[in-house]
Amino acid sequence: MEKLSTKLWLIGGTALVVVLVIAAMGMARQTSKDSFCVTCHAYEKVSWDYGKHPEVGCIACHTKGVVRDKTAGMRKVMLTLTDRVDPHRDNLPSYKDKINDNCVACHFTEERLALMPIFKERHDEYRKHSATCMGCHEAGHVIKLRELRQTGVRLKI
Repeated sequence: MEKLSTKLWLIGGTALVVVLVIAAMGMARQTSKDSFCVTCHAYEKVSWDYGKHPEVGCIACHTKGVVRDKTAGMRKVMLTLTDRVDPHRDNLPSYKDKINDNCVACHFTEERLALMPIFKERHDEYRKHSATCMGCHEAGHVIKLRELRQTGVRLKI
């Protein structure tokens, strides 16, 4: 009888872990969509839509990895629910090192450099004077539109 009880606990525990992992993966997928981000960051979304790369999603630039992002995100949700942070006025983290990596991954491909060798030569010189691409280029948000955010527009529950 005791063997059966131990087996049931192992099977039940394993099933619970599997269900929790699947649920966590589903939540991570849903909260990594632009439609989730804009529930709080609508002004940033508008400024992005009129920027240089509207086809690129929020997570492409605003990320440091799933575990780190989701942990920070849950903290921010709790701060928002307790009225200690207003997401409409709270700036998003920029992660300039990650953004730079994304710029290079798209704009410095082997194909592009083969077609435009002068592009690399020019940018090698520019990069001597600026540590990041944003030193010369706007990252994508139209700052004037983003600055139109208003205080007190958050829905109070």
